[in-house]
Amino acid sequence: MAAGVTLSPANAGYTPAELAHQVNDSGASLIFLAPSHLALFDKARPLLKRSFSPDRIVLLSENPTSPYKTIYDILGPKITTQHFDRADAGATAWLCYSSGTTGLPKGVMTSHFNITSQIQAGNVGFQRMRPGDAVLAFIPYSHIYGAVIGLLQPISQGAATVVLPRFDEVPVLKAIEKFKITLGLFVPPVFIVLLNSPHVKKYDLSSLKTIMSGAAPLSAELLHAFTALIPQCRIIQAYGMTETSPNIANMHRGISVGREYSVGRLLPGFQARLVKEDGEDADSSKGEAGELWVRGPCVMKGYHNNPAATNDTIAPGGWLKTGDVVTRDADGWISVVDRKKELIKYKGFQVAPAEMEGLLIQHQDVLDAGVVGVYDPKQATELVRAYLVLGGEDKEKVAQDVASWVTQQAAKAKHLSGGIVVLDAIPKSPSGKILRKLLRERAKNDTDTVFAMPRTAKL
Repeated sequence: MAAGVTLSPANAGYTPAELAHQVNDSGASLIFLAPSHLALFDKARPLLKRSFSPDRIVLLSENPTSPYKTIYDILGPKITTQHFDRADAGATAWLCYSSGTTGLPKGVMTSHFNITSQIQAGNVGFQRMRPGDAVLAFIPYSHIYGAVIGLLQPISQGAATVVLPRFDEVPVLKAIEKFKITLGLFVPPVFIVLLNSPHVKKYDLSSLKTIMSGAAPLSAELLHAFTALIPQCRIIQAYGMTETSPNIANMHRGISVGREYSVGRLLPGFQARLVKEDGEDADSSKGEAGELWVRGPCVMKGYHNNPAATNDTIAPGGWLKTGDVVTRDADGWISVVDRKKELIKYKGFQVAPAEMEGLLIQHQDVLDAGVVGVYDPKQATELVRAYLVLGGEDKEKVAQDVASWVTQQAAKAKHLSGGIVVLDAIPKSPSGKILRKLLRERAKNDTDTVFAMPRTAKL
């Protein structure tokens, strides 16, 4: 970034085709990679639109591997610090690729100004990191949450960042104890693992003062359970997206009684609208929900080489459509109902998958959950289907018990009338978001064994 180039970080878990898409779409001309990923890159080569000679590939290693250079071979002599040219503030610094839950991943053009604005807003609206703080980062730097909040913000404040290559339960606990971690950057699946871990009590986690949870919704149930496990630690739920660099809002003071389902208030610099399906603004004073539109200095420049997608996402006036349906109370606290296109419509009633997932995870035998709607032509409506990771030996019996339990906990529209499918794991993106698109595709294929289907369905 300081060299004036645009950086497009790629996910280390990509398939060759996924990597090739990003290289081709971004127009990358220089490749930096770890030696362990050379094989992946070689498999992607036949799919690339341009060839890369050895001098355009740089290994992140101290040990040369013929015919490639290492990062140390290309570093020049130390130079005096240069002030950043304000004229370059609008240049694209970071080109992260969106998760691609709808269509192919898109390159999000994030400027230097976007990033510095996000860091400043975070320091004011979240907490100012200080020298002496130690931040634990295992979120991939290919994700803007890891790149900005896990790397650039700590550096800007003189805080240390302890980097782990991935989340592994015991190494994370060891790192917290060894490096006296004060701030952890988590995603919701991490809370589930640690809550079910027999190892947590073996380590001294007393240094841990704050955890920021981002990239996916954190249920109130998980929030309370983890607070009980590590009571000295406040949990900040952050809300944002790659297109906003990333954070839009957060619970800057931790849990607020009665607002556990909220993602907090807007960060400084953001303006917001709640827009209903008819295009009119929602009346927050009446509790009306609407799609959250935001604008401000952290909003992306647009999608790389994709003006159509940019125009679909950014409305006149610079308003970015988040795709999330939210409510906002009189004090400005925002609560996410769900993704606009993922709401399940059951006989005129709207059911939010995230709400159902939060409910299901409360059941003692449900280890993880993903919820989607499945269309039933006989009833001309969507039915709620749960994909669950279950404990216990007899999965069918446990599934029946869960379905019965839900009927006691929720309104009829939210009953699991689409049945339960038992999985070994819920499909998720590297950032921890449930990939409901994949679950909907499974439902269309209709090859899964579905438990707990109601015998009859009545209006």
